[in-house]
Amino acid sequence: MSEARDLLGRPLEAVEREVLAAHEQLLRIAARSDLAPCVRANTLAALALTWQMANDLDLPVDTPPE
Repeated sequence: MSEARDLLGRPLEAVEREVLAAHEQLLRIAARSDLAPCVRANTLAALALTWQMANDLDLPVDTPPE
């Protein structure tokens, strides 16, 4: 198994892996169809923040959903 790397090809540090894990968990929550409107809105807000952290760290993430 290959080691995860950032967009510049550097191995990820522990905190970077945690940021990606948090972002991926929020993506799974956002994909659910049974969310209350407040949960969906706040999940999307949190996704925007984790995306920004990942982007600033040059981590490979997709644009958050709308």
